[in-house]
Amino acid sequence: MQIKSGIEPTPPIGVIDSFGKGFETVVAQIALISIPLLLDLFLWLGPRLTVSGLFDSARSMFAPGDDIPDESLRMIDMTLESLSESMNLFSFLSTSPLGVPSMMVSKIGLLSPFGEGLLIPVTSWFGLVVVSVIVSLVGLFLGVTYFTFIGRETSPEKLQMDDIELIENVWGNWVRMIGFSIAIIASMIVFGFAVSMLAGLASIVSTGISGFVISLGVAVWVWGLFFIAFTAHGIIMDDNSINVAVRNSLLIVRLNMSSVIGLFSLIVLILWGLGYLWTMPSSESWALAFGIAAHSFVATGLYASTFHFYRDRLRWSIEIQGNAESETRRQTNLGVSRLWGKKDDGEKHEEKDKQ
Repeated sequence: MQIKSGIEPTPPIGVIDSFGKGFETVVAQIALISIPLLLDLFLWLGPRLTVSGLFDSARSMFAPGDDIPDESLRMIDMTLESLSESMNLFSFLSTSPLGVPSMMVSKIGLLSPFGEGLLIPVTSWFGLVVVSVIVSLVGLFLGVTYFTFIGRETSPEKLQMDDIELIENVWGNWVRMIGFSIAIIASMIVFGFAVSMLAGLASIVSTGISGFVISLGVAVWVWGLFFIAFTAHGIIMDDNSINVAVRNSLLIVRLNMSSVIGLFSLIVLILWGLGYLWTMPSSESWALAFGIAAHSFVATGLYASTFHFYRDRLRWSIEIQGNAESETRRQTNLGVSRLWGKKDDGEKHEEKDKQ
């Protein structure tokens, strides 16, 4: 991207304009909703990877005793029972926000219009870990494919890839997204361990201070995630390495913080509010199919809007940064010229003295 220094950059598009462009993209290419639509239909009507046997055996390990209070035992039993009934490992196919958005992930229920359906049990904890990792990797691949198609449709015509280039890019982007996901998980573990240690030390003084430390840690972590919110966009749209994509994301967020917060806040509110309405029908009712289709359309439009936002805000941020660097160099060169004294400067001062 070339930078014309000294020229005021064209103002970037706003948040509402980004939403408009995103939904225009989906209306023009309605096939973009197919991946989240098919995923939710699969999670609703397809087989389930159940872990009920594992959690039932875990429940039997917590028998009434002197070491654990009865109230804590009831809470543990209720939690394990809920997980036993509702957990479907196929839900890891949705790795949102780095993958395909899904409405059915939050829809608890074993039944569909066809009844209970096929249940595939996972019978060991090792199997649980292996299956979870494999399904998550497949879900991340689906997400990269989904984002790649959106990225192609939101790019200028001259930058759009043909089908062969797109397929080649999917594999490379998938590998980079796996690396980025691992980096986030590792950072979360290290950061969580550090916050837990600080909270443990603070609990010696006061439980209130310990709770404040945990709350502050969560706030700092969420705040930090804002700064890398557009890393996936850089990987997908510009075929950047993880380091370059992170740097570009930091640049965009640093220069557009209020707009970025507004963009993602509105996306969360829209998906949460409409999602509540769409999930109201029972999982046994065919009316839920309307909610799945509506969610696929709206979620894809919102995701596409972030790609439009990223493209134009990156352009604007680079131009702003380029102008700032040009001005800094100009001021530096001017200072050096004055320090050493150019001939022209001397002549001007001499003429001024004569006057």
